[in-house]
Amino acid sequence: MRESSFAKRFAVSIMTVMVCLSSGVWALAAEVSLQGQVLDQNGLGLPGVTVAVEGQVLKAVLSQVEGRYHIIGLPPGPYRLTVNMPGFVVISDEIEINSEAPVVLDFQMQPAFEETVVVSASRSTVALEDSPTTISVIGRGQIETTAAQNIGDLLRTVPGVNVVQSSARDVNIASRGSSDFLTGTQLAMVDGRPLFFDFFNLVFWDLLSVSAPDVQQIEVVRGPASAMWGANAVTGVVNVVTRPPRTSQGLEITMTGGLLGRSAEAGGTGAMGAFNVRWADAINDHFAYRLSVGYFMSDAFQRPTGALPVIETPIKPPVTVGGGSFDDVSYVNEGTAQPKIDLRIDQEISRDGSISYSAGMSGTQGILHTPIGPFELLNNTKLLYGQVAYRRGGFHASTFANHLSGDAPALVSVDGEAKPLRIEFKSGTYDLEVGWRDLYFNRHLFSFGGNFRHNTYDLSIAPDADSRQQAGAFAQDEMDLGAFRIALALRTDYFDNLDGLLVSPRAAVLWMPLPGHSFKLSFNRAFRAPSAIDNHLDISITGGYFPVSEFDPRLEDDFPIVVNSIGNLDLKEETIDAWEIGYSAHLNDGRTRIDVNAYTSRTDDLISVNPSKEALALAGIDPYYTSENPPPGWPLPPIVLDFLELYDIRFPSTVMIMNIGSVRNRGVEASVSHLFPSGWNVYANYSYQAEPEMLDPVGDPMRPPSETVSVPPAHRFNLGLGYNAKDYLGSLTVNYADKAFFAQGLNPSYLGYSDAYTLVGASVGKRWKQGKFTTTLKALNV
Repeated sequence: MRESSFAKRFAVSIMTVMVCLSSGVWALAAEVSLQGQVLDQNGLGLPGVTVAVEGQVLKAVLSQVEGRYHIIGLPPGPYRLTVNMPGFVVISDEIEINSEAPVVLDFQMQPAFEETVVVSASRSTVALEDSPTTISVIGRGQIETTAAQNIGDLLRTVPGVNVVQSSARDVNIASRGSSDFLTGTQLAMVDGRPLFFDFFNLVFWDLLSVSAPDVQQIEVVRGPASAMWGANAVTGVVNVVTRPPRTSQGLEITMTGGLLGRSAEAGGTGAMGAFNVRWADAINDHFAYRLSVGYFMSDAFQRPTGALPVIETPIKPPVTVGGGSFDDVSYVNEGTAQPKIDLRIDQEISRDGSISYSAGMSGTQGILHTPIGPFELLNNTKLLYGQVAYRRGGFHASTFANHLSGDAPALVSVDGEAKPLRIEFKSGTYDLEVGWRDLYFNRHLFSFGGNFRHNTYDLSIAPDADSRQQAGAFAQDEMDLGAFRIALALRTDYFDNLDGLLVSPRAAVLWMPLPGHSFKLSFNRAFRAPSAIDNHLDISITGGYFPVSEFDPRLEDDFPIVVNSIGNLDLKEETIDAWEIGYSAHLNDGRTRIDVNAYTSRTDDLISVNPSKEALALAGIDPYYTSENPPPGWPLPPIVLDFLELYDIRFPSTVMIMNIGSVRNRGVEASVSHLFPSGWNVYANYSYQAEPEMLDPVGDPMRPPSETVSVPPAHRFNLGLGYNAKDYLGSLTVNYADKAFFAQGLNPSYLGYSDAYTLVGASVGKRWKQGKFTTTLKALNV
């Protein structure tokens, strides 16, 4: 592969050279020390920088809090001095030590803009421009200056990513597709540990146990990624990469507060706020640690009011939906409270070996929206995790454990006994992974690895779900052929709830005709495995009421129609095949980046919670109550059901989760960004997503019903301007999203279009006491 660019970037930026003589005479042979401070491009102390001297002795230290370093025991003589930190230009110079008094040297590091690296593309560090996948990076600078209130607001700025926030805590995110309730196509991770919970195939974004000050960058893989990450990386991957304690030492206290605009009917102006306390320190050359404690709260968002318009679905054949009134659905909206604590300890065990230990807890409460109505996550909902990761050279091994538990009573839906439906859940995930990466024949960067995962379940709505085992293995060859780079990857996975082995290939060809310019053609296959609830769901829901008194005046109460919702042990995996072509340019020493991508994908064997009634009948399920199978406790003669059917009035009896047909998605994404030396940065991007194309003919029972297919915004546009310098910081962002058709709900009267929106965020901040304190004012039209 390409040589390390650090070898090409020796640059000297020595700010101050001061030799202090305690006696006014030169020492002849006494050992002396070298000390000073390392600053970043904004003049702020930079901890975690390696300062090394090589001469009569070889010594190296890491800069500590405020970037200060101290090397002792240096005999007089000439030395080669090197100041090095990933992401910055290396400083190298020849110095002379010939004083009895300490030598003081201060340095200012300059960013190496072309050295943006990511780990989510190939499960190991690779330069962004060499990535075989389409990937966006939200860097530390943007995280510091943004007005975003949560990770969803940050991800809105990424082309092709659709974000829907439906309550103070409920955020759903998907790449190159619609963001429905309980979106299960986007894999989310923190340092490679999943936040994706496969008991229900969903992501709890608010259970992220780290806060913004802990985050180094957020990597967003746009498009299928099962070849590297296995199941459920269907439309993409979001990997939150945290800051190493050694390179981010010191105390950071962050406090935010704000107002939430609401109408008088919704309770008037609300409040939101957060605080985070973070301490990181390097105990010695071998151990460094970081402890972070945080809390976020928000009053309830305002609920929509009024009636939905009656419309036809955009997917053909058109079906009439809408007409329901939000005012007829009575429940109290809730805010959220989210405590979190996170600990990370890094141990350096050799020149190229390290172990990272991390553990944490995060909690949440608030509204969880589902296709059967809103639920309230109670304040006992929490995630506990532990993780250990070992690296040495090209070898890595890691293990983690996630334990999620919670309780969520329904706010509207009731069960077959007219009692509020309740979801109580406990889920444990235990994973062991190993991998190896090495360069062969100077051209082939080969990596392989595998993992084993054990899941445990205790689910009130899927009582037969107990546990699941899965295992996977992958191999990849990244070939450097001069102007061409070829990446071939293959992963196989085994799930004990599926038949056979699942194969996920990836192939990518990069052509670089000129320095800084590349063209890419890629193919990816990914899959989504059925969740424990997909397989084992077993609940009864009161789907509506029938006025039986119109047939028998002696019956005063309306009769509840109970619908049985069941899982399916015969489900197959949902698969997606995607082709993509793209162009990238890295200009002006990496300060300017241009990306254009076009993609097409086909998803087969969709896992659907709402298949057509004809598909249910083919599967041997009677979708409607009949005179031969009346509702339990039906008080009228069964023949009444046959009479009602003549007027097209039928009562649903059973809904089973099924694999149904196929859908094709297409889109185009374009982005440009530039980073100015003065600290200013600007970016703009545009995304177009075509209406999903149903590939099964009209009338085919396996064709997804028109009223069940969501349509993402056709057009999205983002514009951002930021400033991050020594004393001041700030940003201005504009996010526009076109209207979208929302088809997540069993009651078609509550389906329809969401309005197009423009979200504007602004922030302005001031650093005080050489960056020790920062005050920032932020505004966002939620």
